[in-house]
Amino acid sequence: MLEIISALIPFFLLGIAAAGLSRVSGVALSMIIVPTLLIWGANAIDVIAFMLLFVVYNNFTMETQDVRLDYKDLVLFPKWRLCIPFILSLVAAFFVPAAGIAIFMACFVLELLATVYKRIPENKRPRLHRVIVTSVLSAVVTAVGAYAGPKIPSEYYFICAGLAILIITGFAWYVGNHRDAFRGAWETIWADFNLFLGMFGVEASYYPAALTRSIPNPMDRMLPMITVVGGYAGLMVVFGIYNIFSIPSLITAIGAAIGIRLFGMYEFPRHGSFSFLAIGFAVAAVVCLYLVSPTPVGFDHINTLVSQPIGQ
Repeated sequence: MLEIISALIPFFLLGIAAAGLSRVSGVALSMIIVPTLLIWGANAIDVIAFMLLFVVYNNFTMETQDVRLDYKDLVLFPKWRLCIPFILSLVAAFFVPAAGIAIFMACFVLELLATVYKRIPENKRPRLHRVIVTSVLSAVVTAVGAYAGPKIPSEYYFICAGLAILIITGFAWYVGNHRDAFRGAWETIWADFNLFLGMFGVEASYYPAALTRSIPNPMDRMLPMITVVGGYAGLMVVFGIYNIFSIPSLITAIGAAIGIRLFGMYEFPRHGSFSFLAIGFAVAAVVCLYLVSPTPVGFDHINTLVSQPIGQ
C-alpha cells in the first residue's frame, strides 16, 4: 500500500503544480502535464489514455467551479430520471462490464453538455445544430487521433507532441493579434485541434473564450464541453483497443481540482493580445522536453502496481 501511495504522490503534486502555473500565467494545463509525462518516460498510449480521462474530469471541474449542481436542476436527467443512467449502466454491465461504464460516462457527458448550454443566456446561446455538428466533428477527429497516435514511432512522438503545443500556442497568439482572422471557420478549427488531443493529449479549449475578437463567437462558451465529447470518444477507442484505464490520471485530476479550488482560475484580460506568460510557459515546457529528449520506458510498473490487490 505504501509503495502505491509513493508511486502516485508525484502525479497528485503534478496536478496541483499545473493548476498553480495555469492560475499564474493562463497556460493550458495540458501544455504543462503532457511534457512532464513524456519527461517521466511515458509512451504514446500512456499519454493518450492519461490525458483523455484527465480532460473529461478536469473540464467538468472547471465548469462547476462557481456552480453547485443540483439533481433537481439537471436538464436530461432531472429528479427521478437521474435513475435512468444508473439502471441502464447496471443492465449493460450485467452483460458486458465495460459497456456499463461507457453508458454511464456517455450520460454524464451529455448531461454536462446540456447543462452548460442551458446556463448560457438565450440571447447569447449558439444554435443547437451548430453545437451538435461541432460535437460530432470533435468526437470523430479525437477518435481518429487516439487510434493514430500510438502508431507514431516512439523516437518521434515527443517531438510531434511539442510541435502540437507550439502550433496551438502560435495560432492563439496570431488570432489574438488579428481579431477578424478565421471568423467563418472559427469553431471548426478549434474542434479540429482535438486531433492533437487524441494523438498527444494536448488541448486548449478555454483559449477561444479568452481571445479578444472583433465579433464574439457564441460557440466559445461551449468549446470546452465539446472537447469533453471528443475526450469521451477517444477514451472509448483507448478502452476498446488497449483496455487501459489510467489511475494516475485520476490522481492528477484530483490534484488539479484541489489546485483550482485553492488558487482559482486565470482571468484573461478582455482587451489586448493573448497572454505572453501563457506563451512563455508553453514554449519553455517544449524547450525542456526537447532538451531532455526522453526515452519512452512506459508506465507499465505503475499501472501494474495500482491494478494489483492492495494486500499484495
